[in-house]
Amino acid sequence: MDQKPLYESVRAETKNPVKSAGILEDVEKINYTLYDISNAVNTTRNLDELYQSIYSSLNKLMPLPNFYIAIYDNQKKTIHFDYFIDEYDDDFPIIETLEGPACLTGEVILAGRPLFLKENMLMEWTRKNKIVGTVPKIWLGVPLIIQGTVIGAICVQHYSDPGYFSHRHLEILISVSDQIAVAIERKQILDTLEKKEKTLSLIFDHNPDSILITRMDTGLIVNANKAFMDLSGLDQDAVLGKTTQEIGMWKDNHQHRAWIAGLKEKGSYKNLEATLFLNNKTIFTLVSSKVLDLDGIPHIISIIRDISDRKMLEDCPSEKGPKTVLIIEDEDMVRDMAVKALNTFGYNTLDACDGEAGLAVFKRDYLSIDAVLLDIIMPKMSGTETFRQMLAINPNVKVIVASGHVTNQDQQKIFAKACAYLEKPYQIMELKQALESIFK
Repeated sequence: MDQKPLYESVRAETKNPVKSAGILEDVEKINYTLYDISNAVNTTRNLDELYQSIYSSLNKLMPLPNFYIAIYDNQKKTIHFDYFIDEYDDDFPIIETLEGPACLTGEVILAGRPLFLKENMLMEWTRKNKIVGTVPKIWLGVPLIIQGTVIGAICVQHYSDPGYFSHRHLEILISVSDQIAVAIERKQILDTLEKKEKTLSLIFDHNPDSILITRMDTGLIVNANKAFMDLSGLDQDAVLGKTTQEIGMWKDNHQHRAWIAGLKEKGSYKNLEATLFLNNKTIFTLVSSKVLDLDGIPHIISIIRDISDRKMLEDCPSEKGPKTVLIIEDEDMVRDMAVKALNTFGYNTLDACDGEAGLAVFKRDYLSIDAVLLDIIMPKMSGTETFRQMLAINPNVKVIVASGHVTNQDQQKIFAKACAYLEKPYQIMELKQALESIFK
């Protein structure tokens, strides 16, 4: 029998709690819960705190000894159990594919409809091998939907009382699911923006190349990274708020004027050989610059590379030649930063944008690859599976794992074989030190 009309009827009634006779007595509590969940987007610092706040709000409505929030990645087709409270299970493994036999949560997400299973139905699902973890006596799951797209699910269960939940509880969960979905999506967007800002800030602050931002019309220096301070031998007070002319940066004024004229004409310059004069020393550099519009004012962002330092590294290779590092990372900015930094430090690099491509490179060149920098969460093939298959090819492969966190026991077991672990976002010097430690 098709349950969709029933589901749509329930959802239509419970979107406005006043219209639902079954939960009329809980209208005030539900409205408070909806307000709390909406407000939590602004009062919590991150997704983990938001999930905890959502659980606390729901737990006041209906005691929930076993509850979890599952998030669906539509691009990677994976389900992550980002938050869970459970009496028996302390680990909810990532579901890496929804093809073939799925789990209860996957059924809710794929169908986009609530699922209410009692003991006899759960036994049937157990026989079909569709229950992950301890088998409950009763189970409820409700999809989280944004503009017709399922982003995850909220699920509750009980392990000993088959009558713990009723259809009234299902109505309550449906009535708050839209607000929960909106809150999670907003927080995901805010967290993503914050992570991007942190990543850009890290790239700027910890880039081994000097980065300088100046006004095009006056040459006023509005920002400079640590590498520029190290290159120039000056501190921030001597640089920021000064012009490039005041710090005597351009030794050849004719070259400086030609550089400005070229930027006005083309908008960018790449690898201009420039002789700079900083803190009474001459520095031979490659300068790549681009014109940026900041608040309606033309600015120039310049990446300055000290050619002398690079040549010194190239001219002094190790006895066996430079080491080769394979970088497997799906975030373009992070991968490019790692490649550029390791090249500057004298390493040869190979890189790949996902686990599948990285494994193909490793199969082809594993005899010449000295170390691998490996991200965990990637499209096409996870870091866990990539590492497992690399170990099958070369059990002695040296791997540095880079990730925000290791989420389950399966990952912990496989990554225990790694030589080092870097928590993202990591600093370039941390990567350099990790490589130096494994090559000792």
